[in-house]
Amino acid sequence: MRTFIALVAFAVLALSPPAKAQSFTRAEVAKIDEGVEAALSQRGVPSASIAVVRGGQIVFTKAYGRRSLSPSRAANIEARYNIASVTKQITATAVLMLADEGKLSLDDTIDRWMPELTDASRITVRQVLSHTAGYKGFFTAEILPLEGRRATSPQAIADGWGRRPLDFTPGSDWRYSNTDYTIAGLIVERVSGQPLATYLRKKIFEPLGMTSAAEFPGQPMPATDAQGYSRYVRGPPRAAPIVGAGWAFGAGGWSMTASDLARWDQGVLGHRLLSAQGYAAQQTAAPLTNGKTAPYGLGVFVDQVAGHRRIHHPGSEFGYLTENRIYPDDGAAVVVMVNGDFGGPQDEIADQIEGLLLAQPPAPKRDPRRPRPTVDAAVRPQEVALAHRLYDQVAAGKLDRSLLTPDANAYFSRIALADYRRSLAPLGPPTAFERLMGDRIDGLDVSLYRLLWPDQLLVAVLRTEPGGRVASFTIFSPL
Repeated sequence: MRTFIALVAFAVLALSPPAKAQSFTRAEVAKIDEGVEAALSQRGVPSASIAVVRGGQIVFTKAYGRRSLSPSRAANIEARYNIASVTKQITATAVLMLADEGKLSLDDTIDRWMPELTDASRITVRQVLSHTAGYKGFFTAEILPLEGRRATSPQAIADGWGRRPLDFTPGSDWRYSNTDYTIAGLIVERVSGQPLATYLRKKIFEPLGMTSAAEFPGQPMPATDAQGYSRYVRGPPRAAPIVGAGWAFGAGGWSMTASDLARWDQGVLGHRLLSAQGYAAQQTAAPLTNGKTAPYGLGVFVDQVAGHRRIHHPGSEFGYLTENRIYPDDGAAVVVMVNGDFGGPQDEIADQIEGLLLAQPPAPKRDPRRPRPTVDAAVRPQEVALAHRLYDQVAAGKLDRSLLTPDANAYFSRIALADYRRSLAPLGPPTAFERLMGDRIDGLDVSLYRLLWPDQLLVAVLRTEPGGRVASFTIFSPL
C-alpha cells in the first residue's frame, strides 16, 4: 500500500503545472548577502558559491569571498567545487536508470557482477544503495591516511574493503559506507559496458546541461576553480591534502559549479531522468529487518522540515563542504558550496535560505554546551588519560610520536603541530574535559570529548588501535 500511495503522489506531482518561479526580493538578497558574509567571516572559510531553485527555475546564483588565497583570486559562479559525497545521488540515479531500462533489478543480489565480495549472494543492489549492506567503509577518520594520498583503482577498493567481514547482517542496520558506492559504480560499469564517468556524462550531465561537471583530478584543482583549504584547530587556512586518483569514483568523484548542481536538482524536481517508480524508490526511506527505517533512501537522506518533504545530501572532502537540499513538493532546492572543510558554514547558509524558501523562521541555534550529557570518563579511564596527555602535548607543541601510527604521525606535520600550539596554548588548561561518548568503528576505539573554557568550546576525537596506538587525534571548533 505505501509503495502504491507513493507512486500516486509522484505521478500527481509530475502532472501538476509547475509552480511559478519567484525571484528573491532586494530585501531577501540583502539578507542572504549578510548571512553568507557573516558565516564566512566567523568561520574563517575563504569562499562560498550558492544557487537556488524556486518554482522549478534557478532564480539566484552568487559567489562570495576568495576562491584562492595565494595567489588571491575572487570567487565567481563559474568556479567549480568538489561536491564530494553529493556524487552518491548521481551514482544511485545511474543504477536506477539501468533498472528503469530493465537491465537490472534493485532486488538482484550483487553476486551477478561481483561474486567475490563478502556475502554477495545475500546482498541486494537496493541494500548497497541504501547503506544497509554492511560493508565496511573507508576514509572514516578525520585525517587522510597515507594510502589515501596514493592513486588506486575502484576494483582495488572493492577487493580491500568488500571482502572483509560485514559490520552487520545485510538489511538489519544502517551505516554510511563509501565502499557501497564504489561497488555501485562498478555495477554501473559492468551492466552498461562503459566507464562510469562516460555513462554519467552521456546519460546525466549532457541531458541536464551540466557542462562544468568534471572528475576530481587527484591533484590541485585548476586555477580557475576553487582551491580547497583545511585548518588545524583555529589556525589559518592551509592547502588541503589531496586524495589520490581512483578513491572517489562513485562515492564522491565529481566537481562542478553551484549552477550545474542546481541543474541536477531541477532534473530531480522535473523527473527528467527516472520513472515515477524510480524516483519513489530513491526518495523513500529504506526499511530495516527490525521494522524500523533508515534515514536514507537510495543515494539521498530523506526527512521533513516544517512539514515539507526534503531530499538532501552533504558533501565532505578534504578542502570542501557542500550542502544540497531538494524540496520535491515545493519545486525548490538550495545548493551551497564552500572551499574549506571546517566550521560548517554551508549548513548555516542553507538553513537561512531554506527558511526563506519555505517561509519558516530558521531553527533556533542550540548552545552545544547545554545540556551537558552525562560524562562517562570512568568507563575507560586509560583512554581519557591518553586524551588528556595528547592534548597537553599538542598544546605545548611537543608530541611523543612513539604513541602514534604512521598515519597520525604524517598528520602532525611541523606546520600542523605549530598551529595546534598557537591555537591552544593561549587558552590555558580547559576548565572541563568531558568524555561524551565512545564506540568501536572499523576496528578502532573512538571517543568524543568536549573541552570547555568560560567563553570557549572545542571538540576532540581520539581513535586508537586495539593495542593502544593512536590512529588519529584531532581538535576542532564545532562553531
